[in-house]
Amino acid sequence: MHEPDRSLSSGVAIVTFNGLKYLPPQLDSIINQSRPLVHIVISDDRSTDGTWEYLQQWAASAAVRVTLLRNEVQLGLSANVEQAIKAVEADIIFTSDQDDVWFADKVATIAAEFENDPEVQLVHSDAILVDKHGADLGTRLFGELELSSAELAAVRSGNAFQVYCRRNVVTGATAAFRSSLLKLALPLPPVFYHDAWLAFLASATGKVRLLDAPTIAYRQHGSNLVGVKKLKFSRKVRQLWWDLNKERGLTTILERMEARHASLHARLALYPEVRGACKEYLADALQFARERQGLPRNPLGRTARVLAHAVSGRYGKFSYEPKTDIFRDIIGK
Repeated sequence: MHEPDRSLSSGVAIVTFNGLKYLPPQLDSIINQSRPLVHIVISDDRSTDGTWEYLQQWAASAAVRVTLLRNEVQLGLSANVEQAIKAVEADIIFTSDQDDVWFADKVATIAAEFENDPEVQLVHSDAILVDKHGADLGTRLFGELELSSAELAAVRSGNAFQVYCRRNVVTGATAAFRSSLLKLALPLPPVFYHDAWLAFLASATGKVRLLDAPTIAYRQHGSNLVGVKKLKFSRKVRQLWWDLNKERGLTTILERMEARHASLHARLALYPEVRGACKEYLADALQFARERQGLPRNPLGRTARVLAHAVSGRYGKFSYEPKTDIFRDIIGK
């Protein structure tokens, strides 16, 4: 039994770009947490809508330490996030978008998970989806992501890494991680979103905690850099049709997959504290991605190779949608 550590401090990294419309209620919700933050870092990627001017005014009266950063040249999302999280001085680092509303006990709820178990490296939660006006859309984040019972069970049993090799289920706006994870995480690779990258590293070195209780109102307004929307079956069919008709569609997907796996494989190899089983699992995933790129062009040979992989269970092991990927690999599109 671990002795709870009640001394961990919490801070937040916020990235902004032309987000003035929804920023005030978000900052109010962050500053009014039941368990106060010790440091708020906001990195603005050269907004032109008055965001920077508002932040300066807000920070001057904030009852907590605030660090404002402004980029002279736009960095883009990944580099802006990296700049923000590097500047936070706290034991636990929360990440935040510029348009959501935190529930009052978010920091207290998530910080307690770290304090109760020193092996926990990252915590994330469900969220209530709201529209641009803040009205409840009647659905939850995990439902829109279509998290299966098997995925939930895998994360809770300590096998989150295997889930992430198929797809990312961590949303940065609901997440927090130990600042010690930055030793492995930095620099952030451009082929990953920061939440997926941090989730991989956290699950490879410790535990990931998934909370059913929502901790934010996750605003969906059409301008989200990364939003969430469950596709109906008819839309999925149309999306697949569009994908099949894209030039180099499958090739691009597989190249991107290999690049992500290769980037993660190279980073994990540098650190002995990474669990060996995770390194082996990832090496197998990387090899499979490369084998999919190298499938024979001959239709019969290609089909035979794909079916052999399917029978061996490799599509089920490494693919989020095995049947779709088997079909696409057979037709090569």
